[in-house]
Amino acid sequence: MMKLKTWMILSALVVGASAQAAQEPAAKPGETAEVSMLQKAQEAAKKAADEAREATQKAAEAAKQAAEKAEQAVSEATQKAAETAHQAARDADEAAKLAVRKTAQATRKATTATKQAAQQAEEAAKKAAVATKEAAQKAGEAAKKAARSGKEAAQKAAEATRDAAQKAMQATRDAADKALEATKETVKDVKDAVTK
Repeated sequence: MMKLKTWMILSALVVGASAQAAQEPAAKPGETAEVSMLQKAQEAAKKAADEAREATQKAAEAAKQAAEKAEQAVSEATQKAAETAHQAARDADEAAKLAVRKTAQATRKATTATKQAAQQAEEAAKKAAVATKEAAQKAGEAAKKAARSGKEAAQKAAEATRDAAQKAMQATRDAADKALEATKETVKDVKDAVTK
């Protein structure tokens, strides 16, 4: 009888220990799946932030080129120079629109910790897009005036283009700085999550 009781107690202990051991691994895969999903979300946010940064840098470069072409149009005051400035401003406008799309994607994918930086980058990109659109419009007007008006009117239109292009260049620089800051915040957030 004593052996039977001992055997039953030992069996209960073994079964209890087995059940507990079976429960522990079941909890761990759930935790790793959660961590894995968090890491994937943060990696996606990092990738989106990187793309936004690249797009805003390209927009800043295009705006700088547009400003240089506008400056050249002021000094030359010819239709060809005005048309070149107009094309450069249109290219800058397209680059700024792409930067807005990429920063909006980065904002959507941003984690809670990086949301504010991503939103600031998006707002800056929108301001840059408005400024480059204005520069493109002014460049278009300058090209038309250079074609049909006198040199003085073309000169004034080219100066307005130059001023608008310089404003766009500054706005896109600000957007690029904000996008870089958002990328740094996202990278820091990803590193923090991985090391936790």
